[in-house]
Formats: sequence, C-alpha cells, structure tokens
Amino acid sequence: MRRDDRSWYDTMQVCYNGHQITNFVESQPESTRKRCDECGEPTTDHCLKCKAKIIGYHHIPGVIGFSGPDPPAHCHECGEAHPWTERRKEIGDNTTKVKSEQTNKIFIVHGHDDAMKEAVARVVSKLGLDPIILHEKPNGGRTIIEKFEKNADAQFAIALLSPDDNAFVATGTAKNARPRARQNVILELGYFVGRLGRDRVLALKREGDLEVPSDFAGVVYTPFDTAGKWQFEMVRELKAAGYDVDANLVL
Repeated sequence: MRRDDRSWYDTMQVCYNGHQITNFVESQPESTRKRCDECGEPTTDHCLKCKAKIIGYHHIPGVIGFSGPDPPAHCHECGEAHPWTERRKEIGDNTTKVKSEQTNKIFIVHGHDDAMKEAVARVVSKLGLDPIILHEKPNGGRTIIEKFEKNADAQFAIALLSPDDNAFVATGTAKNARPRARQNVILELGYFVGRLGRDRVLALKREGDLEVPSDFAGVVYTPFDTAGKWQFEMVRELKAAGYDVDANLVL
C-alpha cells in the first residue's frame, strides 16, 4: 500500500456471488470479511487465475471519498471471468424464468404460532401475492407428503421459527431444555433452501431465546420484531428475488 503524495488504487473484496464487501482492503483491512454477510459465500480480493488484485478505490491526494467502482466482470490483467460473472448471468436468467412463470405463490412454513402465521400471510396478501398455507389446502385424498409436494411449487418460501417445542440433548436433563421450532418447520426450511436456493427463502425468527439450526450456512434469520421491521425486510428479499412489490402497501 502506498502512502505518499501520489494517487494509488486500493484493493476491492467481492464475494463469489458478486456482492461487494469493501473497496478498501489495504487502507481499511477491518472492513474485509472471509464470507459475505449477505449470502454467506466466500470472498476474494484477487483474480483466481493470475492472482492480480481487484482494483478498488482510487485514492487521490486532497480528495476524500467513500465509494469506488463496481465489481468488474473480468480480470484487468489476464481477462479471466471472475466467479460472480457467470452467477450473475444465472441469476438474471432465473429472474426472467420466474417472471415468465406463475410467480405469485409464496409458501409459508409455520409451526403453532397462529398470530405469527396470520400476520405474515396478511402482509403477503397486501403485496398482491398468494400465501400458501398447507393446512388450508384441500387434501384430495393425498398423504401429507403428497399434499406438501403438490403445493410446494412456489418460487419463494417464508419459514416461521417460533418457540413451539422444548428440547434437550439425550445426555442432558429437562432443566437444560431450550425452546425450538417444530421439526416439520426445520425439515421444510431445508427442503426449500435445497430446492430454491437460500436467496429465495426468508427465515423469520421470533425474538427471544430460540434455538435455531447452525448448519444452514448463509441462511440469515430475520427477527420477527414487534416494531414490524420484518415486513420491510420481507419486501427487500422479495424484490431481490425478482418480485415487483411495493413497500408502501404494508404501511
């Protein structure tokens, strides 16, 4: 890193999905991350082929700035495509595909917290989308698994984690029990993460002591807060997934 009276270029850090972590790797190393806070993917600050650094903020003497260039598609030295270049194309293709299909179904995975379920379903409806709640759908002679598969064709899922059960490890005692979500909620959460990808699954978690799975790398648990901030987080995630929704509708 050069610290003199001449201009110089800092280094950019980007995750493998193309989320920009920082433009200031050298001047502000505390801003770097090993994994992306948004999607959980690994990060890099150099070309994976030739190891050339990804050019970040341009430091110019006497000029104070707080931003820099966007993540480039290719290495400026060897021309190799960065890992996120093809992924961005796939995301774009998926968004186009989703828009061409029936996109209004939002599957709601829930436990025993009816108030939480109804609040989320109400917001989904306000946004002009169709909340899919399994027990409200006709059985049609199907088993519960067949019924689930029949109605699981949504392109986005919202998993509601509420303290419905108390559990402890086999070597522990009842006094060590902690509240956790119903096991069907965890199963269905994993199903949709695998089927749709974690960028199309929103996990809403009741505030307070609630044990959640630690093995879903990159899955962010959004607090289901009393202030209602979760509603706008939902809108943000839906927009990122390609849905045309208006946050003003939830006010």
